[in-house]
Amino acid sequence: MCKVNELAETVERLIAAKVARQGGISTYHDHHIRGGVAEARRTGRTDELAEYLALLTAERFQDPLPRLDRSDREVLGALAFPVQNFVATQGVTEHLIWAGRPLYKTVFDLASYPMLIAELAPGTIIELGSGSGGSARWMADVAAAHDLLPVIISIDCTAVDVTDDRVSFRTGDVGHLGDVLADCDELPRPWLVIEDAHAHVRAVLDFFDARLTAGDYLLVEDSLAKRATLREFLRSSVHQYQLDTRYLDLFGENTSCAIDSIFRRA
Repeated sequence: MCKVNELAETVERLIAAKVARQGGISTYHDHHIRGGVAEARRTGRTDELAEYLALLTAERFQDPLPRLDRSDREVLGALAFPVQNFVATQGVTEHLIWAGRPLYKTVFDLASYPMLIAELAPGTIIELGSGSGGSARWMADVAAAHDLLPVIISIDCTAVDVTDDRVSFRTGDVGHLGDVLADCDELPRPWLVIEDAHAHVRAVLDFFDARLTAGDYLLVEDSLAKRATLREFLRSSVHQYQLDTRYLDLFGENTSCAIDSIFRRA
């Protein structure tokens, strides 16, 4: 029981400090964990508190390979939300819409991307996979809300039937990014690169590996099927990349479509 009380006291201190940083306002989860502390003291069951403590005290920037080396079964088993709930986060009865365009982001990413953009203050956002153009326009609006005006380039193999003065929509093959991003050496830093084209993934990674600089971000969306490619890339690159768990685990482990693949160039 001594260990239970010690764990409970540690969690209570961390919750108190977290709430203080939040201006004295508790989140739903803060209330939930306080209830879990009381329950642990009554029953001796501490699994949830131990998992929460591990998440809360983990280093923000981590070596990506230990997480990427896990099996798909392990990754899915550790998700903060059951898969049947996670797959609903882009919409069930209807897809999400922004400025009249489909927006294929999860509700978790809709919350975390603005935080990342505000913190990073990117000079350039490069999106691979334009879709309908909705996500590029959304990112332009998010950046503007933070008084930022980054260069935004969105690339797709199919022309996008939308115009926006803040976004350069380019048509081209992501397997030959040198042709469509011939001007990339002139683009302002830091960069936020989003791979959402799901084509020529290794070629895309190698292209940006040669051009990213310290502090740039590379997000690989819908990455569960790309884990083998990511592992091979990280082991072959002479550069170091870190996972940013602040955005990966904001709502619990891997509450992002970029599962284990929000990278910062070290």
